[in-house]
Amino acid sequence: MVEPSVDLLESMRSVGYSAEAAIADIIDNSIDANARKIQIDLDVVNGDYIAVLDDGEGMDQVSAKEALRLAGTAHGHEGQRLGRFGLGLKTASLSQARCLTVVSVKNSVITALRWDIDHVKQTGSWTLLVLDAADINELPMVPELRKLENGTLIVWNKLDLLLGDAKNPGEFLAMSINEMTRHIGLTFHRYLSRRNNKLSITINKVEVKSIDPFLSENPKTQRTPREALIVGGHEVFFEAFTLPHQSGLSAEERSRIDLGEGMRDAQGFYIYRNERLISKGHWFGLASLSELTKLTRIQVDIPRNLDSLWQLDIKKSRIEPPASFKNHLRKMMEPILKKGKRVHSFRGRSESSAEVVHVWNKVKDRSGFRYEINVENSVVKATLMGLEPSQAESIVSLFGTIASQYPHLDVYNEIAGNAAPAIEVVDDALAIEKLKAMKDAGLFEAGPDSVYAILSMTEPFDNLDNLRDLIDQLWGD
Repeated sequence: MVEPSVDLLESMRSVGYSAEAAIADIIDNSIDANARKIQIDLDVVNGDYIAVLDDGEGMDQVSAKEALRLAGTAHGHEGQRLGRFGLGLKTASLSQARCLTVVSVKNSVITALRWDIDHVKQTGSWTLLVLDAADINELPMVPELRKLENGTLIVWNKLDLLLGDAKNPGEFLAMSINEMTRHIGLTFHRYLSRRNNKLSITINKVEVKSIDPFLSENPKTQRTPREALIVGGHEVFFEAFTLPHQSGLSAEERSRIDLGEGMRDAQGFYIYRNERLISKGHWFGLASLSELTKLTRIQVDIPRNLDSLWQLDIKKSRIEPPASFKNHLRKMMEPILKKGKRVHSFRGRSESSAEVVHVWNKVKDRSGFRYEINVENSVVKATLMGLEPSQAESIVSLFGTIASQYPHLDVYNEIAGNAAPAIEVVDDALAIEKLKAMKDAGLFEAGPDSVYAILSMTEPFDNLDNLRDLIDQLWGD
């Protein structure tokens, strides 16, 4: 038998895990072990360790050795298992740290084993260390583990690749908590939001909250019925969601990156394997990233039987749909994307002034489009009529200057970042002030009915619920 070089431990570390993706792989193992409570502890003082404790089924010595076998198996928990190749525990851990310790309790019996890259290289032997009681007691979270009849503690030490050249390791770990919390809250949001058999995850004693990318509890979210299609002889389920316009989001929702500046990049397919998020924010060639489609997200549930067909990678972070799936969805994309575009167009405005007399007119010519102030708008006209002719001419000239310098690119950047526009609220006092100005200017000589017919189709009065009452109050005398 040809035994691999001990340098394999070094080379297998360069898989490309991020810290949060590596922790997610550890959580996968905890869920596979039927854990309901997972505690993550980062040493934010010295940056010496990251520890993950779960209350799952635990392992005896034989099972623990198998779990640490570098070419382990992926069998067990068939149909529910989140593991992929049986490599996650080792590969994910060693991608961040040089020392991986597993302490597991099964029926109150403790087993503690360790892979230490430095020890393996120094001895030139593939030696799995067995820890004694003194070694175990020096580990973080061991007191919490000892309270469990069954459970497992994973400890990473010598965090060389995770920390890089950080000058203050503890501060670096502290700064990584927010991104780790967001990643875990999104990746396992369906487990964290269950009404029954709910999963609890904490990071440094702070609960990780579910981050639902579809805002399925928001009453303004639109969704299609859940449908199934056969891929590779197995059912794949998909459901499309159209998120609300920015005005339909709560303050907490607007603070989320994927609903703010990052919304454009968050559109597309969200692929789940056993309810665990694998891939997000891709159209896989079926559509292009667009401002008008950024409200559209499609949930896809695939079974683990189709891992190879979907080209799921070892990190469970990249996936490529098979051709049959793409061909089926390609036929359905247009109506799905139209829903998202309709939300934007509904919130927009008509180019024509036939229905509503806007304050701004959109003008199109060969060079593109521009906006100009509409001097026929009742509010604008009343203001101009109250001025001397020379003053009115100066104001109209000023309107032209303002329109020519309209900050199109700045507005586009703000909208692209999903910034909420500050809209003037026309309350009763302001509305009465504007209406009086129009009446004093002699803009309307007819009675209240005619005034209402005109102003109900004129900005900014067209959205005023009590416009008729205010007009009756002023013109009914």
